[in-house]
Amino acid sequence: MAAVTFTWQGDGMARLTAAAKNLEPGKARHAFRRGINKAGDKTYTATKRTVAKQVGLSQKQTEAKGGLRRVRANYSALEYLIISRGGHISLKEFKARQIAKGVSAAPWGIRRVFASTFGLSAGKLGGHVFKRAGAARFPIAKLFGPAIPREIVKDASRAAFVETVARELPPKIEHEIRRLMKGTAS
Repeated sequence: MAAVTFTWQGDGMARLTAAAKNLEPGKARHAFRRGINKAGDKTYTATKRTVAKQVGLSQKQTEAKGGLRRVRANYSALEYLIISRGGHISLKEFKARQIAKGVSAAPWGIRRVFASTFGLSAGKLGGHVFKRAGAARFPIAKLFGPAIPREIVKDASRAAFVETVARELPPKIEHEIRRLMKGTAS
């Protein structure tokens, strides 16, 4: 499983840590947890939206077929995880249709023709797309498109993750600390 990690450094972190010291220990964790979860939810949405566009599926299909889920920060673990599990997605999920030259499908959001392929209208093949593996009638091989776990850590989806975390996390944590201090510090 590939991972993208965001580490926050600089004088902003020192200021927030100093402000958090003015709070009770439990309240500081509470502020960090709430800030991480709020920023994490926005990051999850931005990442899901971007990876869906990147692979050519709807957001709902991306969540279902890519095993996309989130684990929110809690009192014992101040971390927000975006997890994707699964393998390559069958070509039938990418608006595949049978044409004279083979099957036309749009993995990665780009429609193309997969020459000498078949299977969408054949009843017992489940609507999947196949290609003959040799010159004989059998064996046949199923064709696949992208894998969400691979796509989520590269290109536009990675950039969306990093940019959203950098933009959302510091202000959210600062807001939660100020909220708990009830305006006693600026």
